[in-house]
Amino acid sequence: METTSERGIAVILTGGFCHIDAVRERLPAHPGIVIAADSGLRTAKALGIRPDILMGDFDSYTDPLPEGIEVVRVPAEKDVTDTVLAADFAQARGFRQLCIVGGTGGRLDHELANLFLLAALRDRGMEAVLTDGDNTVRVLRDESASVPDEGGYFSLITAGTCRVTIRGAKYPLERAVLDRAHPSYGVSNEVTDGEAAVIVEGEAFLITSRR
Repeated sequence: METTSERGIAVILTGGFCHIDAVRERLPAHPGIVIAADSGLRTAKALGIRPDILMGDFDSYTDPLPEGIEVVRVPAEKDVTDTVLAADFAQARGFRQLCIVGGTGGRLDHELANLFLLAALRDRGMEAVLTDGDNTVRVLRDESASVPDEGGYFSLITAGTCRVTIRGAKYPLERAVLDRAHPSYGVSNEVTDGEAAVIVEGEAFLITSRR
């Protein structure tokens, strides 16, 4: 029987900004499933990807849908966004790793909802990253991570309070407190030693950004 780890990563293509060429470098080579959520179908076309599933109310994507692809159509008036529905669908299919493509730019409410979706997925035992090509976001929760030198910046932002240790970076920290009173304290750091080490006690968003 196939295990969840063998299923690989579920890719969810959603609306919003997407730097197509940069995203190509960050996509999993062999995703287990590709879901286009509503206007994420435009992103799929730009990337030259044929999704396995089309999902949404299709209020943002109004062109004819391609034939031969399973369509999961939902009402326009609903309690969650198409991106959340796509994440729920992937989890129901047994996936525990998600790569959400797009989801930034445009409407700020959708962008914030997508970021906090990453934390909600962690609550459900899933690992998720969100990337628009220029920025990649993941949630660190009482754990460490390595940040390779890709010539850009990395930032740590918390919605609550946490302690952060950063080594191998331009601005090292040793169990420094990050909280909402100082929201920019962990912004725009740079790797100096080929790879930076980040340790988070609590929860924070790790955001890597191109210059």
